[in-house]
Amino acid sequence: MKPAYLIHGTDSAKIDEARSRLRQRAESESGAGGLEVFEPAEGKGSPDADALAAAISTLSLMPGRRYLLADRIEKWGKNQAAAVTEALLAAPEETTVVLIARGKVPGGIGGAVKKVGGETLTFDAPDGARLPVHLIEGAEARGFELTPEAARFMIGRMGESLPRLGSELDRLALWARPGGTVDVEDLEEMVADTSETSNFALGDVIISGDRRDVIAVAERLLDQGVTAGSTVFSTSTSIRRAHKALVKLESGADPARLERELGMPPFLARRLLNSISGTTVEEMRNAAIAMADLEVWTRGGAEYPDELALDLALLAATA
Repeated sequence: MKPAYLIHGTDSAKIDEARSRLRQRAESESGAGGLEVFEPAEGKGSPDADALAAAISTLSLMPGRRYLLADRIEKWGKNQAAAVTEALLAAPEETTVVLIARGKVPGGIGGAVKKVGGETLTFDAPDGARLPVHLIEGAEARGFELTPEAARFMIGRMGESLPRLGSELDRLALWARPGGTVDVEDLEEMVADTSETSNFALGDVIISGDRRDVIAVAERLLDQGVTAGSTVFSTSTSIRRAHKALVKLESGADPARLERELGMPPFLARRLLNSISGTTVEEMRNAAIAMADLEVWTRGGAEYPDELALDLALLAATA
């Protein structure tokens, strides 16, 4: 082990894996308390830099290597980074300090890690264009084949959350078995056969404009345990796509060409264009505003319960 590691990037899943491996090593060497962790209090802000600096400088009476980890240091200011840098440069032997920045690395930290003979590991999440390839490679690592159209289908239905997509790949690996293939038709059947309503279904029925269907889908989602706030992302995504398509169609875009420009699997793009027939740009704009209001209301911006907030937003979205 080296005296210091800097782990940074936007791929939270890989960063969490690296952190988990470090904990396992520390506990295998020094027991359950082998890793000292410094994190933001209640998940807000940044880890206590002064406490970490003091811990680095403290000589341990226990035999073996000490492991200290600070997560989410990206919010440290200049003085906090300087305090940890100074302590790191003078750290006792048999000490390993791991610093995790889930974003920008504070100034001076990278240089200090390099100066003490440490290592920097970068884990960046793939961008939108790279994400389908990332899923295909993830499927291959799990022993099955995922077709490009199926990869795009997954992104279109589930969003770009890597932990969520990774969990879905794990589930598909069990279904496909080693050497199997998952195509878009397989995924469509899975969606059609499931007894649960997809989060994206709410956006689909809002686009159709039938208020009774909208309320019915919302009630099914709530019965499944979905919260009002968690419907915002998926529903807003569907509405924004519909708004974008309508704006382009009104400006004279060719529907066949637009299918390719929407960045969705062809059959999903075709279904979207069919669903917005009879819908206006203004209606989708109002629906988007309603979902923005719902996000504010469910984040403490209103005194009424979340379920009432959802009802009011859906009434406004289908006005």
